[in-house]
Amino acid sequence: MIIWGTRGRQIELSAGQFHCPKCDVTRPYKQKRVAQYFTLFFIPLFQIKNLGEFVECQFCHQTYKPEVLSYKPPSPAERLLFAVRKELETGTPIHMVQQKLMANGTEQATAQKLTDMATGGVQVKCPKCGFSYLGTIKLCTNCGSSLIPS
Repeated sequence: MIIWGTRGRQIELSAGQFHCPKCDVTRPYKQKRVAQYFTLFFIPLFQIKNLGEFVECQFCHQTYKPEVLSYKPPSPAERLLFAVRKELETGTPIHMVQQKLMANGTEQATAQKLTDMATGGVQVKCPKCGFSYLGTIKLCTNCGSSLIPS
């Protein structure tokens, strides 16, 4: 009796360090190829079909497309700018965001520059209380008045 069939098999192509999107830090990875093999007496003899490649984080075991290896994570400065922009988009007045930055150790000039970069120079102002906001905000979160361009 001859026993033949097919089975999947993973082959390690490379290993190294990459930025894991799930862990959000640099972790070791293994890049693997999955292929279907013809077997005779349960011994894989030759590849029938290439089923693709993937990258596996060796810490969380999440798998990704190989393109993840070319991903460059944002720098701390880019993350800070993103956080400032997100805070402004919620309707927080510009001066309050600057105060939060300074309370966390940022110099006043740097806090001013960060908020200017995050707004892209487009700001609106409340005619009643004088608070300035990101240009996309329509109502003052302090008094409820309609905002006007600065």
